[in-house]
Amino acid sequence: MMYFFGFFRIVLILVLTFAASYANEKTHPTIGVIRWDAWNLFDGQYDPISFYSHRCLSPEKFHYRLPFFATVLSPTNTSYNGDLQSVMDQEILYAKHAGLDYWAFDTYCTYGSNCTTNSTYCVEYLQIAPHYCPRNPAYGLHQYLSSQYNSLIKFTLLLLGSSPCDIAFQESYLELMVHPQFQTVLGGRPLLYLFQFTDAEANLCGGGWSGSRQVFDKFRQMAINRGEL
Repeated sequence: MMYFFGFFRIVLILVLTFAASYANEKTHPTIGVIRWDAWNLFDGQYDPISFYSHRCLSPEKFHYRLPFFATVLSPTNTSYNGDLQSVMDQEILYAKHAGLDYWAFDTYCTYGSNCTTNSTYCVEYLQIAPHYCPRNPAYGLHQYLSSQYNSLIKFTLLLLGSSPCDIAFQESYLELMVHPQFQTVLGGRPLLYLFQFTDAEANLCGGGWSGSRQVFDKFRQMAINRGEL
């Protein structure tokens, strides 16, 4: 799991979106970074996904990969919590200085205690990844949206599995897509990413690939009707 973690307290996967962007009258590719936010505490304990990042980075040989807000407690233990406004504000300033144009926030399900959920999709995902039932996986997005510096970098979403097939998830995505800082391409169309959508997710979404296409077409039409496309 170590390849899931890196610079910016998250795994950084460089994504080049060759949608023309203009700065200083020169065309350059728009540069985005996908975030897996796994550096937070919940009720004083590491959130389930953050638990694994903490375990992986606690050995001394991996301390050089710790985020700037981490504290080394001993050669075998560290401490950090990225769910702070001050941390997000500094991340944004670092991202701006590095020349990044946008972040793509991952969209893990939110679970209750003992991995409880009322979402059919989230129940299905838990069968795929039984230990990934975070209580507050969207802390990074929430801190970004409340930051006084969020105008310095745009954002989008990395949709996980069949989540965009769920009407509740669709509504939450559509609400975010109208945010003035949401990343767009091709003359104002909102940019989205889809991750881990295989035969299993297609069957859950629409009974197969053909049915899933219809679901996504309907989702697209919902965005058009709201003036987002």
